[in-house]
Amino acid sequence: MNFNSSLFRIAFAALLSGNCAGFAQSISGFTPMFCSTNEFVQITGSGFSAAIPPAVTNVIFSNNKSVRVTPTADNQINVVVPFGATTGPIQVKKGASIVTSVDDLTVIGTEPYITSFSPTSGASNTVVTVNGVHFTGTTSVRFNGTNAAFTPPTTDTQIIITAPTGVTTGPISITRSNAFIGTSSSNFFAPPSITSFSPSVGRAGTNVVITGKNFVGATFVKFNSVSALSYTVNSNTQITVTVPANASTGLINISTPGGQTFSSSNFVVMPSIFSFSPYFGKVGTNVTIVGANLNGTTNVFFNGVAASFSGVTSNQVTAIVPPTAASGPITVATTNGIAVSATNFFLPPSITVFTPTNGATGANVTITGVNFTNATLVSFNGTSATFTVLNNSSISAIVPLNATSGPISVTAPGGSATTTNNFFVRPTVSGFSPGSGVAGNSVTITGGSFTNATAVLFNGVSSTNFTVLNNSQITAIVPANATTGPISVTAPGGTGVSAQNFVVDALTLSIRLLTNNAVSISWTTNAIGFSLQANTNLNALTNWVAVTNVPVVTSGRNTVTNSITNSGTFYRLKK
Repeated sequence: MNFNSSLFRIAFAALLSGNCAGFAQSISGFTPMFCSTNEFVQITGSGFSAAIPPAVTNVIFSNNKSVRVTPTADNQINVVVPFGATTGPIQVKKGASIVTSVDDLTVIGTEPYITSFSPTSGASNTVVTVNGVHFTGTTSVRFNGTNAAFTPPTTDTQIIITAPTGVTTGPISITRSNAFIGTSSSNFFAPPSITSFSPSVGRAGTNVVITGKNFVGATFVKFNSVSALSYTVNSNTQITVTVPANASTGLINISTPGGQTFSSSNFVVMPSIFSFSPYFGKVGTNVTIVGANLNGTTNVFFNGVAASFSGVTSNQVTAIVPPTAASGPITVATTNGIAVSATNFFLPPSITVFTPTNGATGANVTITGVNFTNATLVSFNGTSATFTVLNNSSISAIVPLNATSGPISVTAPGGSATTTNNFFVRPTVSGFSPGSGVAGNSVTITGGSFTNATAVLFNGVSSTNFTVLNNSQITAIVPANATTGPISVTAPGGTGVSAQNFVVDALTLSIRLLTNNAVSISWTTNAIGFSLQANTNLNALTNWVAVTNVPVVTSGRNTVTNSITNSGTFYRLKK
């Protein structure tokens, strides 16, 4: 053989490195999967043979604990788990080659170790086969702390036990030599049972506490076949659950790995109102009420007034707004209880009376009627007012600034109502022009609420000649005998008085003899519009004639000269 050939050198190098495909190591598994230190574990795989150099192999456990072995077979290594090893994978190192197990070796103590049991659930007297290790010398077995009968094991890896009377859900534990105890990592599930629940009535969203046993591991809670979306297993004997939407009256059902159980009595689901449509309307309006558990409806009320109804299903009922109904909640009564809407149904408001019927701005007015709940607007002849809804039938409103006489209106969610009678606002006299004059002069008075005015007085003297031009303006003639003082206007809302005085000027006429046949006649400037007249009889009511020189007094002229033919001539100014 030619040892110098390149082919031989490649093969020899592969053999020395341990990387030759024909000699590659691998771990396919090991048994047992759990054991104590100082116990044997058998590793299976390939490439372990001592015939393939190097002969010494290291088996490395978790916590870096290593054992040197010399395998006797290519596919198997038997090794004792060293002291200090912990749970983890196993590695086999041969030369520079290292392979690692896929699974972990579970390192246990000397106490019994339970890996599985079957069946995993059952009632009292159920026979259960328990698998594991370290069962030899078993002295007692318990189901969730309760002693159980068992057959002394014939092997170290299996024991037959019997669930005790009154078995409850929980782990299985095995005691060996009265000192070493091993407990299963999973529960043995006993059949659940319900003894009570509280409250016994409720509706969707109600929290219910269920008492019984063997609730651990519950997989569902149902109310008359409707699954609850939210529940909490507080303990093996208690569950808190939220009544689901669409639940109806019926038994409560709980399922666990140990089986199912039903309550002995019904949980009564009360009706619920989710919405109604329309949310406002007049008497006779059809209203559709939507909710849950409305079947069995016996009465429907609109704010306490009974209504006729039809079309009852579990989720809906139709009612007709009854006469005398008022704005307020809707109530549905069923055989399982009552439901009250969270919002009000609104009827159109109506006004029956208001008091007082007149007043000044700023006055309080009480409006009486019905369906005022949630009113959004009160106005006096179109002017918005500040108001307070005292109750469904009463509103207190303040007559707003700039309000004028007219109807009162109330707007609420159900509509608007307007009085047929007017509220009369007390007149206000804010000014007048001119500010002074004499009897017969025309004065323009300004203010508010003059509509239907019945009197205009100058310092208490009535003007018999006045005209209401509009709600804020009047023209009046200064009456004879008027004196300086305030002007007042009386209308249906009361009497308004000016803050300022109207000044009544004195009208003075003077005569001076110039010659035997002529006189000089003078008057004050406030006589504009008057005519100068003469007569020979002071007491005459008629036959006064105009002085030809000045038939009508005009501005800027207050003196004339007049010829006389009779020494008994009298003069006057008249408008």
